[in-house]
Amino acid sequence: MADYIEAALAAGLREFGVSDHGPAYFFPGDHPCPGTQMALSELPAYVREAHELKARFADRIAVKVGLEADFALGREDDCRAMLAGQPFDYVLGSVHWVNGRSIFDRTRWTAEDAGETYSAYYELLIQAAGSGLFDILSHLTAVEAYGPPISEELSDRLYSRVAQAVAASGCVVEINTSGYRKLGGDEPFPNRKLLRLLVAAGVPLTFGSDAHRPADVSFGRERVTALLAELGVDASRARPVNVRRGPILAVNVPNGAIV
Repeated sequence: MADYIEAALAAGLREFGVSDHGPAYFFPGDHPCPGTQMALSELPAYVREAHELKARFADRIAVKVGLEADFALGREDDCRAMLAGQPFDYVLGSVHWVNGRSIFDRTRWTAEDAGETYSAYYELLIQAAGSGLFDILSHLTAVEAYGPPISEELSDRLYSRVAQAVAASGCVVEINTSGYRKLGGDEPFPNRKLLRLLVAAGVPLTFGSDAHRPADVSFGRERVTALLAELGVDASRARPVNVRRGPILAVNVPNGAIV
């Protein structure tokens, strides 16, 4: 973790959030997803190390201690119990699993109806936003990374519902630059179309490079700044925005918008 914080310092960041993948509490066993998510028994040590680093680097950079937690419908109490008592500054809410399969499993698209899968994914996002479990919602539209293009009609219908639900929830939305890496184009997660609706709904936005190695820290930051400007938002006006667990540096769109 210290290597990531050093990379954030080298990138000139003034605030950096540490948010490893939380345990897959919705599968049986202590460590059902080795290689992608920590074991449940590892969570206290992760939090302890992160807070030690927060104190060590306090005079050089503001470190926020977070966790990326999966949303699993029907298991909200289990997620709440996992998070309870842990001194997180924020929790990212993510949907990685739809109908028992990873959204990044490319083989699923050979047998599934993409429209039904996309509809199920965005319904889970709506439920995640309203669950009260999360401060920030992470990598929206990621389900589309390896799937067939979503139709205009379906995206119009689903995205508008997501934007309304997120605005009502009080959650911040992360602009996640892993979209640039996964898609190889010029769209982050969420994509421009959904971002435009989120901006119109006044949803605060924050930046996430989804760094899985120190070299990824701050990846795509300039591209996101340019994208926000394209949408009428001045990224330089980021300010602390209060979420459930405390303040997070974000662009508060009603005040940050320049059009």
